[in-house]
Amino acid sequence: MLHQVTVLCAAVVFSVLAGASQAQTVLRVHVQGGSDRQDGSAGKPFDSIWKAREAIRGMKQGKAFPEKGVVVELEGAFAMPVNAFALDASDGGLSADAPVVYRAAKRGALFIGGHILPESGFRPVTDAAVLARLPEEARGRVVAFDLKPVGVAALAPLPDKFSGWNEMEVFSGGRAMRLARWPNAGWAEIAKVIDRGVKPVDKATGEWEFGYKGGTFEYAEDAPARWDVGKGIWMNGFWCHDWANETLKIGAIDKEKRQITSAAVHTYGIGNSSKWHTAKRRYYVFNLLEELDTPGEWYVDRENRLLYFYPVNGDVSDVVLSVQKKPIFQINGARHIRLEGLTFQYSTGKAVALNGCENVVLENLRVSDITTDGIGVYQGKKCGLNRCEVSGVGGTCVSVTGGDRKSLTACNHFVTNCRLHHSGRLQRTQGKCLTFGGVGIRVAHNLIYDAPYIAVTYGGNENLFEYNEVHSAMMESGDGGGLYTGRDWGSQGNIVRYNYFHHFGKPGVDWQRARGLNPEYEPLRENVSVMGVYLDDCDSGDTVSGNIFYRVGWSAFVGGGRDNTVSNNLFIECTSALHLDDRGLKRARPGEGIRDGWDLLAKLQAFNFQEAPWKDKYPHLVNIMGDAPKLPLHNVFCENVAINCSVFLNTGGSVRTTSLPRLDFHNNLAVGPVNKRDAEAFPQTVDGTKRVELCSAALPGSADPDVDGFKVQDSADFKKRAPWFKRIPFEQIGLTP
Repeated sequence: MLHQVTVLCAAVVFSVLAGASQAQTVLRVHVQGGSDRQDGSAGKPFDSIWKAREAIRGMKQGKAFPEKGVVVELEGAFAMPVNAFALDASDGGLSADAPVVYRAAKRGALFIGGHILPESGFRPVTDAAVLARLPEEARGRVVAFDLKPVGVAALAPLPDKFSGWNEMEVFSGGRAMRLARWPNAGWAEIAKVIDRGVKPVDKATGEWEFGYKGGTFEYAEDAPARWDVGKGIWMNGFWCHDWANETLKIGAIDKEKRQITSAAVHTYGIGNSSKWHTAKRRYYVFNLLEELDTPGEWYVDRENRLLYFYPVNGDVSDVVLSVQKKPIFQINGARHIRLEGLTFQYSTGKAVALNGCENVVLENLRVSDITTDGIGVYQGKKCGLNRCEVSGVGGTCVSVTGGDRKSLTACNHFVTNCRLHHSGRLQRTQGKCLTFGGVGIRVAHNLIYDAPYIAVTYGGNENLFEYNEVHSAMMESGDGGGLYTGRDWGSQGNIVRYNYFHHFGKPGVDWQRARGLNPEYEPLRENVSVMGVYLDDCDSGDTVSGNIFYRVGWSAFVGGGRDNTVSNNLFIECTSALHLDDRGLKRARPGEGIRDGWDLLAKLQAFNFQEAPWKDKYPHLVNIMGDAPKLPLHNVFCENVAINCSVFLNTGGSVRTTSLPRLDFHNNLAVGPVNKRDAEAFPQTVDGTKRVELCSAALPGSADPDVDGFKVQDSADFKKRAPWFKRIPFEQIGLTP
């Protein structure tokens, strides 16, 4: 159970701080038994974290700040539904050796951004109008709670269109409850599209057709017959593309024709936009009192501020309503601060946000059950996370940006030894496990897994992604990858090395179920749009080397980009090991001012790419417009090994004739059944050098990681067939002790 907060104060009391400058002062804050009127000593602790902050400011103003810094040791459960904790430039340490540390005591420190709802506040539902709307099986089981007495202010109506969910959320028994919905699990499928609500695409100005009015579609089920549109109903769906999940309000239901028309306009219209894509257009409907029919569901009458809740096993003893939209900890422009061992749960906004800080380190934090995003690190330098766990968030677990791309100044931010998992709980395609971008960010030795769409996105320059394990990405969506970047000629110098990517898409769902897990995903029937490392839409200048790809779909995917190196990777049981296409010939229009992000030259010009430092760092870009800019030239594919992949190289467009003969493509090995397309694409030698050796004879031993951890690469036969292959240190990948 949650209780009040305590600050354990002062192993060294304030009255003697001036004489203790050589030591590290420890302020202990306890919730229970403390008072901000006390002196902060061990026997008379403070009651609030704000008082500890005030005391540290006093030390600095009085020039009594300890030489080794200050530790604020926190114990208890801090409920912050209204006030958040902010630190600024006046609250940091004097140096890296004299920091200010906010640390959990042995019994822990929990921060929540919500109201703890007392059990006594829940009442049986007696309103006849409400009972009439409730499903019969829920009557007598659903309880009501008046939110006004606990301080919930007036609630604005939900917008007609939005992505994700950033409103209040209910948690009970340590788990997120579900806003009343239909169907209770999975997705409903559009029976027939009546009106997509789009105007035809104008190829002269863009590549997409966009919606201009609400779309209309038929439904096959009986449930909509009991819905009252006047009360407000919303639909969350994959309306057109599997990478564009969006919520739309229902405008009208024609119950005779069994048709639904949306009040809002979906960005790309309703229904598949191309014949080649056959994934079902799927949706679920939520925010209906009429569908409050399952334990764990809830609904809020926003106008009257009444919560209706169907408790699991009738238990309302541990219910929290998240309402805090600000970061619980907001640190702006501060230096030399550490947060250690703290736990954050049950908040609508972020747990921690750093803006423009230096040397602020988040160590061993535990963040879960956040409605939007977990942790954000923005700009500044030398900040990051180590040994943190962020999971069960509605949006993105961790976001990190920093550095200056124009000057190529590195920020030296980092994310190391962290567990980042179960993202996108409420933002199915917007929520990632990790997103990072800028210059000079290192992401290393992390375990990253379980995302409905992309697990990791990145962008910028000179970033390093190494020794990470990434699995169970793309669990219900398409046209994405475990690691994704796109549409930038200038994203040069990024390195992806020594990572283990495995079980994406349907193989990920099946793999989890085989291990006794029950992932709440409905994977796509098709697996062709699931990628491993996805360099999308002419993204250029990256190195993908020394990685292991196991059952991840189209593994190393180069979508029309240039100057990429894909080398010394091990691909096992993938849809394809490599992919290359020349989509830029038809879709990229550099220098033409085209919208949709395809004016790749304009992005380069924003960085003054023909001047220092860009022209010195990336001289190959200086004359790019005179070097067949729409072709995927200067890519290197070398010294890769594929075992039992359906295709070694998948190609798109006219790339076999326009570009493949001009690339550095040598010393590759494909073992297993030979695909006819590979045999046609690759002559055995070019100028006496093997491009790829297609070998139908199997290697001895197993390539199953659960059997031998990829020791196939250590076998004598493997070394004989691929003498140029450099062993991938599989045992070093992932979390370190």
